[in-house]
Amino acid sequence: MRLKTAALACESVTAGRRPCAPHGARPQYRAVAAHEPSDPGPNFRLTKQVLPRRYALRLELDLEAWRFTGTVEIALEIAAPTDTVIVHALDLDLHEARLADGRSARIVVHPQAEAVSLVFPTPLAPGAATLRIAFAGTILEKLRGLYRSVKDGARYAATQFEAADARRAFPCFDEPEFKARLAVTLVVPRDTRAIANGAVAAERPLTDGRTEIRFHETPPISSYLVAFAVGPFEATDPVATTDGVPVRVWLPAGLADKGIYARDAHRRAVEYLAHYTAIPYPYGKIDAIGLADFEAGAMENPGAITYRLTAIAADPTQASADTLKDIFYTAAHELTHMWWGDLVTMAWWNDLWLNESFATFVGWKATADLMPEWGMWRDFVATLARPFALDALVSTHPISCHVENARQAAERFDVITYWKGAGVVRMIEAFLGADAFRDGVRAYLRRYAERNATADDFWRELSTVSGQDITAIANAWIREPGHPVVEITTRFDDAGATLRLRQRRFFADPEAARGAEPQRWPVPLVLKIGGADGVREERVLLTGEHTEVTLPGAHWVHPNGGAAGFYRYALDDAGIARLAAGAAALTPEERLSLVGNQWVLVKAGVSDVRAFLALLAGLRDEGDRAVLDAIVERLSWLETHVLDDTARPGFVHLIESSFAPQLAMLGWDPRPDESADDRMKRATVLAALGRLACLPAVRTEATRRLERYLEDRTSLDPNLVPVVAGLAARDGNAALYERYLARKRASAADDPEEEERFLFALAGFEDSRLVDRTLALTFSDDVRPQDRAFVLARLLGGRHSRLAAWHFVRDEWNTRIVTMDPMLRQYVIRGMAQLTPAGVADEVGAFLAAHVTDETRETTAQACEQLRIDAAACVRIGSELTAALTASHG
Repeated sequence: MRLKTAALACESVTAGRRPCAPHGARPQYRAVAAHEPSDPGPNFRLTKQVLPRRYALRLELDLEAWRFTGTVEIALEIAAPTDTVIVHALDLDLHEARLADGRSARIVVHPQAEAVSLVFPTPLAPGAATLRIAFAGTILEKLRGLYRSVKDGARYAATQFEAADARRAFPCFDEPEFKARLAVTLVVPRDTRAIANGAVAAERPLTDGRTEIRFHETPPISSYLVAFAVGPFEATDPVATTDGVPVRVWLPAGLADKGIYARDAHRRAVEYLAHYTAIPYPYGKIDAIGLADFEAGAMENPGAITYRLTAIAADPTQASADTLKDIFYTAAHELTHMWWGDLVTMAWWNDLWLNESFATFVGWKATADLMPEWGMWRDFVATLARPFALDALVSTHPISCHVENARQAAERFDVITYWKGAGVVRMIEAFLGADAFRDGVRAYLRRYAERNATADDFWRELSTVSGQDITAIANAWIREPGHPVVEITTRFDDAGATLRLRQRRFFADPEAARGAEPQRWPVPLVLKIGGADGVREERVLLTGEHTEVTLPGAHWVHPNGGAAGFYRYALDDAGIARLAAGAAALTPEERLSLVGNQWVLVKAGVSDVRAFLALLAGLRDEGDRAVLDAIVERLSWLETHVLDDTARPGFVHLIESSFAPQLAMLGWDPRPDESADDRMKRATVLAALGRLACLPAVRTEATRRLERYLEDRTSLDPNLVPVVAGLAARDGNAALYERYLARKRASAADDPEEEERFLFALAGFEDSRLVDRTLALTFSDDVRPQDRAFVLARLLGGRHSRLAAWHFVRDEWNTRIVTMDPMLRQYVIRGMAQLTPAGVADEVGAFLAAHVTDETRETTAQACEQLRIDAAACVRIGSELTAALTASHG
């Protein structure tokens, strides 16, 4: 599954709630005697006494009533005599459960376990059996299970089952280890299309006007990967891979032409992955389905991958480079899952990283190799700022950690599992070498195809093939929380350099760092060394607390060559000064690492903000877009959270002196031969000058160009639309607000990216009355439930909107916020960690601590910790920044 931006969580159920009866039917629950099976509770796990081998699922969908009825026949393998079969079922009305031999079961409901016991009058003998269950349910409003969606008045139904919501659509063995073949038949309304994991095998009209569609049986898959979608979809023309796999994109009516770019990205990515794994694509066909309502970013259902519209639908002539890159990478990520997650599936959710870390890393690798002009590995390093930040908290978690139940697993869909995991996998690949790593991957996938596997299984194959025992090294990184900082004391002389290295766990909180228990990692350091003879690399495996390294001829050292290591470093003043002087010899990835590394040392109280500003002065001629993005991001944090009126003139001077020459070189209008990077860099430069420095000339020109764009979409480079719309909004009045809202509404039918641009731009208006209007709009029909949290998070992070947003969230918590799907609520909670003003931070922290829920417990702890750390950092850094900027400008 591809995240939209953060972790995914699932909503708990109300203990003891009895499912509703279907329309026109009486639920056939029997009275439960005291001796009958008791509810095993929320941590219930299935045993292997009964195994599913095949599901034959038939569903009849009524999109007008938002109801469905169904039957499922489950081919079972009974390992030992038993009179009870337990299956998962939630929000379903079970009418009947019987065996093929006619024996009928009593149905005992276990609300806490989200399961039912089917109790038979006599034991089932070991061997094969067939269980048939008839049931009914509601097509849900919440964005999970089998849920509803409406776009332009047309009705759709779709599924989202990860982590444990297949049980909301049909009775099943809803744990990843219970893989089974699946044969689906759907009965759907006239004039709708249906897509499922398998290809269509047969289709016939029924006498009542509906259509029955039977799909080919799948290979063995886990229940969370079952998928289908129904509605008036339209498809692109199919294209075939070199292996003959048909690829199509399905989108809501009227959007099919915007799926061609994504279709071609899927074709290219799956060909690359089949070659990389040396295993042909396993699932026969690729249907990629864009949904108007979708909680996450995308979901890797084999043969029927589902997406948010913004992650799949775009016109390349009008889309930004960011959108095109995101669509391509998301396709590669989801297709990587066809091997990592679908073909070979983790045995339980503690090894979710085996799915998501690899999909992130290998999907990124595929995109980088197929689109080398995009500089993907540089962007990978930039993205690691997010997992580094979360992993520096006391409340972080290991990449692989104990999971009690699938609802708890939902909080593991976060940047630690995805991005720290991917960073560690990349580090291990660099340690072993790309070829040895790939060969180990191939052996692992071949051995465990159509089965389940654990982390130890993967390390064993990798060690065997590479000839290096990687298990101990790898487990130290995936099973322990946090990451190291390598503190480096340097001594330079005519002969070279001597480095004294010492590692400890890095904490964002200075107090936590002082009281921490010792932790050690095997750190595969790559030292990039500059000297009179050029640049070279040396590798050092730091296994203990400290060591000493001698580097003949070294003039400077970068402690993370290639930025491939998931660790921080703290060079002493002499080392930083020499490294900054040699920055021209560093790659963009290494300069990104340097900027990000020095910034977190400032926030953690290890370094002074003046040293960071000195580093930026040394990078004043920086030309790489991603490095400039990283600089602007850190300066934006200072502007939002720390900057006061006394320091503002010096801050404006810093921004203008750094970025005005860039704008003079780039200009406002793209050149015909310009790279996508330069187009994106222009947007970064304008954001710095217009948003951070608030230069009147830039904001006036932005407003002029925005006005023209609203009349003529061809007048502005798509890469500039978000920044120009944002700058114009800051000074915008009610009339401009109405025009933004009108553009958002007009784009809803056929341009997902444009709709999102102007929805988020509404959050940029600074007039307090318009801030209040956007807050009220968030829970109106103008904003889909999937987008509400993102609008609120932007408002919570805005310098001029955050207090109003905080009061809104506080006042609406019990009526609106708690009704949001938990994954989306997490974005709001994380957004609240931005509320750092003095006095407010304590109030917000106390509020969050008093409103913890099971589904967001870990997210809340992390937000509270981050808020406390940042509030303290603001006080410390604020005085340093004011002193530095007034001195430099005064």
